[in-house]
Amino acid sequence: MFGPTLQGEGAHAGTPCVFLRFAACNLACTWCDTDFAPEGATRLDAREITARLVELDAHGSRMVVVTGGEPALQWDEPLATALAEAGFRVHVVSNGTRPLAGRVDWLTISPKPQFHTGSIALAPEVAASEVKVVVDDTVDEAALDRYAARYRCAHYFVQPCMDDRYAHHLARTLALVHARPRWRVSLQLHKIIGIP
Repeated sequence: MFGPTLQGEGAHAGTPCVFLRFAACNLACTWCDTDFAPEGATRLDAREITARLVELDAHGSRMVVVTGGEPALQWDEPLATALAEAGFRVHVVSNGTRPLAGRVDWLTISPKPQFHTGSIALAPEVAASEVKVVVDDTVDEAALDRYAARYRCAHYFVQPCMDDRYAHHLARTLALVHARPRWRVSLQLHKIIGIP
C-alpha cells in the first residue's frame, strides 16, 4: 500500500489516490513492473487494509486503485464492504481472467492473452468500465477489434509497453490509434513525472 499519489493511467490519469497492490498474479508478463517476491508481501485482513489506506490518504481523495499482480485472486466482499464503509471509491485493474468476488466502482480490464497458459482464458461476462491494452509486438488492429466487441464500455486505451523498446511500442501505439480512432493513448504518467 502506498500514497498519497496520482493514478498514472487511463481515464482517471492525474487523479489523487492511494494504491493497494496485491502480491500474486496468475500471469507472468515479461515487462511487469511489480515485484512478486514473497518476502515483500504481508497478509492483512480487511480492517487492517482499510485502516492503513485511510492513514495513507492524506489528501482525502477517498479513491483507492487496487492492482497487483491480479486483484481478482484476492479481492472479496469483506474488503469491498470495509472500503465502501470508509468512503473509498474503488478502482480495480484486472487482467480479466477471473470475475471479481466483491463490488467495485470502476473496473479496468487490461487483457494480456499473450501471457496466458493453456488453462487461463479471459473470463466471460466481465463488465469493464474501461479497457487498457498494453501495446507490444503481439497487439494489432484485429486484437483491438476483438476487445472492443467483447467489452462494451465508453473508454478504450492503448498504452505503449515501457521496456527497452519503448520508442518502437510508442510508434505502434500511435499507428493503432490512427487506425482505430475509438481508442485513445494512455501514457504511464507516474513514470514520466517520477512518482510512485
